[in-house]
Amino acid sequence: MILIICVIALVTALTRFLPFFVFYKKVPNFISNLGKILPSSLIAMIFIYSCKDFIVSIGSDSNMFGIMGFISVIFTLIIHLIFKNFILSIVCGTIFHIVLVNNLS
Repeated sequence: MILIICVIALVTALTRFLPFFVFYKKVPNFISNLGKILPSSLIAMIFIYSCKDFIVSIGSDSNMFGIMGFISVIFTLIIHLIFKNFILSIVCGTIFHIVLVNNLS
């Protein structure tokens, strides 16, 4: 059992430290470009994933979650445009959505 834990710890540490050993002289342009592109791509992917449920439910009459989700996204966008702070917009948007869902459903 201890041998398995040691092997798992060694493999985990190796995957964490291997990029530093491989790219110790210079980081290739491909990796630098990925570092510039991936954050915005991940944000877009998370946005689409979180919006997929309420976009589907907008057409149904019995489900108000679609409209509440759309209102929450608009509110979050407005907060972000006013304050230009990601954390504040995420926290305010989440609180607004929770209050909206709990009080109107």
